[in-house]
Amino acid sequence: MALLVAINRAAVFGVAARWVLHDLRSPAQSLTLMADLVADPSADLEGTLREACGHLARSLDLLSRVLHPPAPVDVGPISIREPIAFVADLQRAGRSSARLEVTVDPAIPAATGVQRHVEHALLALVLDTMDALRDRETATIRISAGHERDRAEIVVAGAAEVAPEEQARLFEIPPGFDPAQQPLGVSLPVAREVIRLCGGTLTYASRLEGGSGYVVSLPLWQQG
Repeated sequence: MALLVAINRAAVFGVAARWVLHDLRSPAQSLTLMADLVADPSADLEGTLREACGHLARSLDLLSRVLHPPAPVDVGPISIREPIAFVADLQRAGRSSARLEVTVDPAIPAATGVQRHVEHALLALVLDTMDALRDRETATIRISAGHERDRAEIVVAGAAEVAPEEQARLFEIPPGFDPAQQPLGVSLPVAREVIRLCGGTLTYASRLEGGSGYVVSLPLWQQG
């Protein structure tokens, strides 16, 4: 399973890397036009330069985090906001036709987990949801997070409706499946596995605000 996780992670973040590299083209092109703008005294060179450099810096930071993920560590306290913000920034860099809405309870405490695993699982769920919405002219993906009692919950809503008899198979690896040929085809079972490694659960739910989707549940961090 460890090899399957590594293969899927490379595929999932490979998609994200292409998003960011594509997003880098606009500020890079803006910078190459600076020489032409110098001759125009009416051009707002400083404003254009600041905007292009700011966009470039943000995209390069995202790309660095994709290509050089934090090393896996033991399960410990993590901020739920950080992996959600990271995945949301990646999805927006992809300029998908699907609109992304993010709602995070500002009072949500630290959860127990491994940030690298949570980022992997959330990006896989967003990719799966985007794939389900690809034929719609307008679509919305909703990521929300809150907590109740001793659990933190992250919901990724907007996925296609799945018949009850098929829901159990969502997280199964089909017999004879070759992940080397279709590494993204095992994203859901791998996402469930990495969340399990955090001590959490990943389930499908058909009655969520925003439609069907996935629920990641993690225990809250207990000091001591």
